[in-house]
Amino acid sequence: MKTVEPSKSSRNDVPASGTATQSAANGHFFPAKTVRQEIPRLSRAGWEAISNPRRIALVGASGRESSVSFTSRFLQTNDELGFRGDIFLINPTRSEIMGRKCWPNLAALAEPADIVAINLPGEKVLPAVEEAIAHGARALMIHSGGFLERGSAGAQRQQQLQRLCAEAGIAALGPNCLGFLSFTNRVSVSSFKISGGNMAGSIAAISQSGSVASLLQAIAGRHGLSFLASTGNEAVTSVEDLLVYAIEDPATRLIVAFIEQFRNPTALFDLADRAHAAEKPVILLKAGRTQQGGAVSRGHTGAIVGSGEVYRQALSQTNFILVEDFDELAQTVELAASWTRRPSSFRVGLLGTSGGELSTVTDQCVEHAVALPELSTETLTGLQDVLHLPADVWPRNPVDVGIGFDVPGSYQERMRRAIRVVAADPSVDVVALLQGFHRDNEDIAYSFNREMLGAAAKEAPLIEKPMLVMATRAGSVDDEVMAEVRASEIAALQGSRAALRAIHHLAIYGEGLARWKTRLPQPNWPQPNEAVSSIVASAETSVSQAILFHHLAQAGLPTPPVRRVTSEADAKQAARDLGPQVVMKIDTTRVVHKSDVGGVVLGVTPESAARTFEQLRACLEPSLGTFSGEAVVVAPQIESGVEVFVGVKHDESFGFVLVFGLGGRLLEILNRNAMLVPPFDHNDALELLDRSGVRPLLDGFRGGPKANLDQLAGVILRVGQVAAAIGNRLEVLELNPVIINQQYPGGIIADARLLLFPRPQL
Repeated sequence: MKTVEPSKSSRNDVPASGTATQSAANGHFFPAKTVRQEIPRLSRAGWEAISNPRRIALVGASGRESSVSFTSRFLQTNDELGFRGDIFLINPTRSEIMGRKCWPNLAALAEPADIVAINLPGEKVLPAVEEAIAHGARALMIHSGGFLERGSAGAQRQQQLQRLCAEAGIAALGPNCLGFLSFTNRVSVSSFKISGGNMAGSIAAISQSGSVASLLQAIAGRHGLSFLASTGNEAVTSVEDLLVYAIEDPATRLIVAFIEQFRNPTALFDLADRAHAAEKPVILLKAGRTQQGGAVSRGHTGAIVGSGEVYRQALSQTNFILVEDFDELAQTVELAASWTRRPSSFRVGLLGTSGGELSTVTDQCVEHAVALPELSTETLTGLQDVLHLPADVWPRNPVDVGIGFDVPGSYQERMRRAIRVVAADPSVDVVALLQGFHRDNEDIAYSFNREMLGAAAKEAPLIEKPMLVMATRAGSVDDEVMAEVRASEIAALQGSRAALRAIHHLAIYGEGLARWKTRLPQPNWPQPNEAVSSIVASAETSVSQAILFHHLAQAGLPTPPVRRVTSEADAKQAARDLGPQVVMKIDTTRVVHKSDVGGVVLGVTPESAARTFEQLRACLEPSLGTFSGEAVVVAPQIESGVEVFVGVKHDESFGFVLVFGLGGRLLEILNRNAMLVPPFDHNDALELLDRSGVRPLLDGFRGGPKANLDQLAGVILRVGQVAAAIGNRLEVLELNPVIINQQYPGGIIADARLLLFPRPQL
């Protein structure tokens, strides 16, 4: 085979086009659409008015006293919190409500309220907003519905609300929300009711759903809340805005959020920077992760990537903790909130008294990637002594403390000694006790479960490692059994699956946090030149392969020379120039799989080029004959090797997503691929190679070619830059296959296609 040299321009640096930026601070590549957003959009004054107002006005105050009355709950909660500011009830038809003075309108107040809460029918909200703006309020909380959730008329009303607030520069929670409650500042601008056991603490809970906000209050309330927020329709102020201040809030140590839709998805990476710098975990339950989004793409990538997968990947790259359901959320919050010290890693030393339960949970540990390390010989010897085991019976991790009955002393003392021995093992980071939280027998004042959990409670302050207790099933909790555990700063997890998922989440979070802190700036890559952007100006919805390959080479990607031919004579000459053997193929957007219609011919020589041209021309009739833009292209035949795929697909949230995987004709069948969401860097691209499942083939599997992973990661990064240069008109860019062989260990592009969205009508 003739050695195929990449186009010269693909080996040289090219001038930056100005369509993308490189963050020198952290090495992230930021495409044009994902340059850091100017957040927070919520001003400091607006946040202070929402979170710590001294003067609150309620427009639409009602005299109805019931458990669901906004006014009643609003007043009761502020009384319970001990709010020391002023509350003004606004109702033009009442002089007094619930023993409190009532004002006819906001203009009647001597001074402006910091925040105005609006509780009126939807059609009356906008005049109230205009009145609040004229009054000089710095923030609004709109409890009322009747906006985006109510069809086109409601959508128009919400647009008018956005316009009014934007012109006035005023913050607004809602509409259609429950509001904001600060346990730290002891104030409520909401209809939340304080649940029993809730107290001020260090967890910020934020939800777009009002009912889920109440559920988060129940989940996190035991550990103490700094603030609780329901954001509703988010016409103005969003979850992302509140997350900024939760990260900055000195009273907040842990953030929990329920998200249906991010209004500003590209801000997630900025939020991650802030959260990780503050070492504040962010636990998210995201609804709609399985929904396939957007129109069906004409390329491979659209069949691989759906909106749910995109969000999952984005949250993984930001190192936010993404949980699957409310049980998992509850256990992850319990684990993250219970410990005053978080271990650097999560190798678990597991103890219990039921061999059957320990065996089952061991299987689950494998399934959920929770490490149960082998214990040292010293530890095993110590456990033999504690359990009085025969010399030929060795314990293991997990440790069954219930084996053997001829043991002096109480069960509690045996468990305490076993915990001590396991905690001393250098391979153990976390000590876990598998034991139920229910009372074994109502007639027994001091149950066996309570005795074992008491052992954990007594040892937890004495060992130098964090401890948790875990029940194999949720529910059936006896408060007396649980009380001693919770008083000892031990995480009490219910349901082994959700518990192990919580351990896994915090382990992954810890690893990601360490990587985030130690990441190094990447060198500045030359940006794609202006020729790439010029594609958008000249092309309609597709680009011919010859033109595309030229521009890819100009952008620094490894491409062979490609020639477009429209006659037999052109085909023969191209075969002579690029041979001795070439590949000829049709250049059309009408066919996704060219080989399915006989549109690719390998091993073409100058002698067979004319005949092959006529064969391929027949695949395109009548288009080629009318010179409609379709043609035949000729390129040097590249020696076979490992075929991989790099695809880019438009994404409404993040601009685009990039997919890498096994390429060629088996792309969709074998489904070995993984994705990246911008912004990403060289290290992210290297990690993508591992996640794709292709890595064994890249490492020279069974004598095959060994890839240069750094060069291949560079190709992935450069494709992302090309996608950013093309911008919002990009529908699909696919390189398939990129061939990795002995000559080109970093890959060379054998085939490519670019599809564009139609130019917008001016």
